[in-house]
Amino acid sequence: MRINRREFLKATAAAGILAAASGPILNSLAFADEKAQAETGSWIASTCQGCTQWCPCEFFVQDGRAVKVRGNQLSKVNHGFVCPRGHLMLQELYDSDRIKVPMKRTNPQKGRGVDPKFVPITWDEALDAVADKMMELRKDNETHKFLLIRGRYSPTTTYIA
Repeated sequence: MRINRREFLKATAAAGILAAASGPILNSLAFADEKAQAETGSWIASTCQGCTQWCPCEFFVQDGRAVKVRGNQLSKVNHGFVCPRGHLMLQELYDSDRIKVPMKRTNPQKGRGVDPKFVPITWDEALDAVADKMMELRKDNETHKFLLIRGRYSPTTTYIA
């Protein structure tokens, strides 16, 4: 089948008119879906932890589980939008491989290609191990060897007394 320029332009114009006319209809369907969702859940304001900007965002929570992320609609910083990192927060939160308990290295050898052989321990065991090491450093007068890194967003790394 051969199509000439005039027929192509006619078809393109018709498709454009159809798309423009169906835009408001599709928009109303999208808002209807959002209204239906609002009955079964709620938007909770928070901040994005995807990078160091901490953009204002909102999580849509249904039955105690966050299912959707969007920028905070009242924010003048991001005008209700989030970048792809913001949308990935749900995958990070519900990742089945996410570590949820303290882990302890059982292999004293370190190096590239060496398996650390981490095993899960309780929070009490982890806190006791850290406290014992801190007390040992204090007793040996080597407190300068202690360093606490809790994450790039925590108050312990941003607050200077």
